[in-house]
Amino acid sequence: MSIFTKITVLFLISLSLMIGISYQIDKINSQKYESLILQKYLLDGRKIFTWMATASNDELNRKLKTLNLIQTSAQPPQRYLLQQPHTFGVFEIYETHSEEYLLHIRYIDDDIYLRDTTLQTNQKEQWVLNALVAADIAVLIIIFAIILRMLSPLHSIAASMRRFASGEYDSRSRVRSSDEIGEVSQTYNDMAQTIENLIRAREELLRDVGHELRTPIARGLFAMEQIESSDASETLKRSLHELDQLTQTLLDIEKLHATDTLRYESFSAETLLLSALSKLCLSDESAIRIDMHANFTVQGDLNYLSLALKNLLDNALKYADLLPVIVEVSLHHITVANHAAALQKPFENLLAPFTRDEHSRTTHGFGLGLNIVQKILDKHGFQLSYEYHEGYHRFSIIFRSDLLT
Repeated sequence: MSIFTKITVLFLISLSLMIGISYQIDKINSQKYESLILQKYLLDGRKIFTWMATASNDELNRKLKTLNLIQTSAQPPQRYLLQQPHTFGVFEIYETHSEEYLLHIRYIDDDIYLRDTTLQTNQKEQWVLNALVAADIAVLIIIFAIILRMLSPLHSIAASMRRFASGEYDSRSRVRSSDEIGEVSQTYNDMAQTIENLIRAREELLRDVGHELRTPIARGLFAMEQIESSDASETLKRSLHELDQLTQTLLDIEKLHATDTLRYESFSAETLLLSALSKLCLSDESAIRIDMHANFTVQGDLNYLSLALKNLLDNALKYADLLPVIVEVSLHHITVANHAAALQKPFENLLAPFTRDEHSRTTHGFGLGLNIVQKILDKHGFQLSYEYHEGYHRFSIIFRSDLLT
């Protein structure tokens, strides 16, 4: 739940409670007010019936003033609080459309309508209380609007962060307020600028290192071709080839650290296998046997996935003591199997960079192949599984998440 949703929920709860409380207060006050009116008008009404029978009009008005009652004109009733017949007339208490409470007394042929002047004060106090409650609700709404306005820049900051995380390293927040949110925005901008500078510097370093290393390597290989064949020259040539391979491998590892390097597309498992085989320097095609049991669709970066499969094939050929290496393609699996002695170290240890098994010390390599495979599969959400069965090492790439263990 977002912070905006939480604030909105809290506001609605507070507003509902405030409205409920104001309604109950108004209801209770109205009941008390009407009860007070009934009690006073009932007491006054008994006296007025007696006065109307015995007193003159002037005396009646003077006596009504002692009860804080004044005569008023007749008004149509909205709601009756009390209707009582009397021997010589009618006794009524009702509320008018203007929310005034009148006492109506009919004695024989005389009708008088009375209003209590002191009750107006109580009614005004109720109006003041209702106005204060309404003002409190209005303040609550204003505070809610102010809080949303203060927090609204967080949407812009979050959007800038998401764009930066997706690879738009020049994405910056445009919030320039002078409060804590503005400080967060400026801190993010400073951090993003620092990270962008580091990323750009790393990319430039990789390009420069790759260029500067490969240029002398290429010159060295060209010079070796001009030297007569000898054991020393073959050793030097092999060393230069290994240095070139190591340079390319390290560049591949660094590229995998970037978040925007993968280019997803749909292709078949057969296409992936052919792409991996094309990357191998294979002099004897009979060294690999392919068992194609199924052909399925893969969603991913063909270049990197073929590099991962190529590394598995390269390792299998390099460390096999019996050919051919077997490639089995089944539904959502590609397995590379080679015959060799069992591993001396746990398989998980070999996934670390520059780690090699004891049996592989006599072969050429840097211990980076499986590490690159693992990084590529992790980027895609695929899995590398391993088992040793009947003298065969079986490395399997699993292409479906529901099959992962």
